[in-house]
Amino acid sequence: MSALRRTKAPSARVGRVDPKRLLDLHVHRPVPGASVVEVVGEVDLCTAPHLAEVVEARIRSTVGVVIIDLSRTTFLAVAGLKVLRRMQLLAQLLDTDFYVDPGDSHPARRLLQLMPLGCERPGAAAGLSPVDVPGQRRLTT
Repeated sequence: MSALRRTKAPSARVGRVDPKRLLDLHVHRPVPGASVVEVVGEVDLCTAPHLAEVVEARIRSTVGVVIIDLSRTTFLAVAGLKVLRRMQLLAQLLDTDFYVDPGDSHPARRLLQLMPLGCERPGAAAGLSPVDVPGQRRLTT
């Protein structure tokens, strides 16, 4: 059980190329057993399926914790919120911990304030909020 901390390991750009560059997804593995999906740009009806594909792959992998980092999200439509809700339900079904960190993104915070998912954990992606990772000790600062 450990508080997540960002490592200096490079992140992997995931998925297909978006010709309009509306959405970039980066996956970090800050500690063994945890995966952080960083969402950069716009999540709308066109880009939400790509987000679903990447997050579902992480949930179905061997990690025990998946965190969605929305701190660099510039637009979050209801289609994106629906994807996050579906992924939350899938994670529950597969016994994977799932958290959404809105970060400083005003669009993400606003939509999650109006329609909360119940899995919001501000600061989780940056390691500011403690998250239990299976097989790890919780680190204290």
